[in-house]
Parts: sequence; C-alpha cells; structure tokens
Amino acid sequence: MFEKKIESFSYPGKLLLFGEYVLLLGAPALAVPARAYAASWVNDPTLPVGALYEFSRYPMLESILGASATVQFQAEVADGWRLKSAIPQGYGMGSSGALCAGVYDRYSAEKSTDLAQLKQIFAQMEHYFHGNSSGLDPLTSYLNQPIWVEQADQIRIFEEKPWENGPQVFLIDSHLPRQTAPLVQWFLTQQQTAAFDSQLKSELLPAHMDTLDAWVEQDATRFWRGLRALSEVQFRCLSPMIPDTLRNMWSESLTQNAYHLKICGAGGGGYILGFARNERTIVELKKRFLVTLPFQTGIVA
Repeated sequence: MFEKKIESFSYPGKLLLFGEYVLLLGAPALAVPARAYAASWVNDPTLPVGALYEFSRYPMLESILGASATVQFQAEVADGWRLKSAIPQGYGMGSSGALCAGVYDRYSAEKSTDLAQLKQIFAQMEHYFHGNSSGLDPLTSYLNQPIWVEQADQIRIFEEKPWENGPQVFLIDSHLPRQTAPLVQWFLTQQQTAAFDSQLKSELLPAHMDTLDAWVEQDATRFWRGLRALSEVQFRCLSPMIPDTLRNMWSESLTQNAYHLKICGAGGGGYILGFARNERTIVELKKRFLVTLPFQTGIVA
C-alpha cells in the first residue's frame, strides 16, 4: 500500500536523477518528480487535442480502464476535456508518462495499489507512445514521489528528508532534438565489445554507485568526488550522448569545482543535468545558458 501525493488531477514530469544507461546493466536508479513541469485536466475545447483523441481509441485501454471508463474517456475528450501540459516533449521529462498517469488516475475503474502491478500497467499504456516501456515515467508521475529502482522488477517509494545546503539541481537546454532509440542501440552494441564493457564495469558503474550512495547518505564530500568522476567518464566514454551545443561547457565544467554535469536520460539532445554547489553558481550560469530548476535543493516530498 502507498499514499499517492497527487493534487487536483495534476501530474508532474519525471527526472531520472541517477541511473542513465547503467539501469540497463542492472544498477540501481532513482527517478524523481520534476514539479516545475506538470500536466493537469482542463475542460477547454479550444485547446488542441493532440495525441489524446487517438490514445482514447487505443485497444489496450479497455482491458486496463474497464469498458465503461474507456467509453467515458472517449466521450469527455469529444466534449472538450484536455490534459494541458507544460512538460516539454522530446526532452526526457516524461510528457507521455504524465499523460498515461493522468488518464489512469481519472478514468481507471479499479486502481491498483501494488507498485509492481502499477508499473506493468503503465508499461502497457506507454507502449502506445514508445513501443517498449519500463513504465517508470508514468509511475513516478502518478505517485508524485521519488521511486527507487533496485532492478527492473524491484521498486519502492524512496523516502528522503530534504538535504540541507545540498547540491543545487538544474537543467540546461541543449536546443537539440533527442534521438533516444539510436543512442540506446549504440550503447548496447558497444557493450558487446571487450574494451567498452571493461570501461563500464571498472569506471562507469563504480562512479555511478559512489555518487548515488553519497546522495542517499547526504555525504557532500563523497558526492562531489563521485559526481566529478561520473561526469568525466560519461564525457569520455559516452561521447554520442553529449549534446554538441554543450560539449564545450561540459569540458569546461571538468576544470573547476563550481558545478558538474551528467547525461539526462538518453542524452544526445534535450536537457543535460547539472549539480551546482550554491545558488551563486546558478545565477552565473543563467547569464550564459537557458537554465531550469526542476525542483528545489535536494528532493522535496
């Protein structure tokens, strides 16, 4: 059982704070709601219906929502109900996940309270948008709480107190489109080579675990040391995932200690994820880049 923290049919975006690509290797990951972005239900037929109309006709929905609820969904879309979203599309922030969460929350006749079952349900729903889906994005949006993924089938709500004077989390817009599928395929192909697999096991995975463990333990010294190592190995080993427009900034970040960067989701475009030591650094970065703060310092429940 769990307590769902959704207010007034509002569904936040999602940010994979730690776990990009290493999640494919079975490493733990942490996904958090990005409450600076959200989608909410409104009755406004002047808004474009977008993918909502076609999604309401998705054959899988009847087995998930129930027959009468699916008919109600279709009728309300025709009557002008829209899921108005401020979540940028194609940026890895879970725009389709929020849509799935919103539809399930509003229309499902019998809502599950089992996390594993919910994740499976959302994977089936998001299949409409992306083909294969883990269901993690909609689950994070639906619960509006941080989700710890130990393995693909081992998940739990992650409880954490705010980190006092902790790292400032920010996003920077690369102004480039994302190409998720080719990058994931590149990673999986490279993984089959001995040299790349060795780098993953000897460098990328240890840096990820050090950074994630330090975040959980709120150990600032260890966190910054681990994050710098993670940023460096991503820049060196996962070059296609570094947006070209921000490559110089990333290289620059490795020469100083004010902030460090990491891949956001699949990378290659959309946002990159950063951690700054203080608010002054954020102010300076805003003079040069389009900076967004997805949530306040640390994780705010």
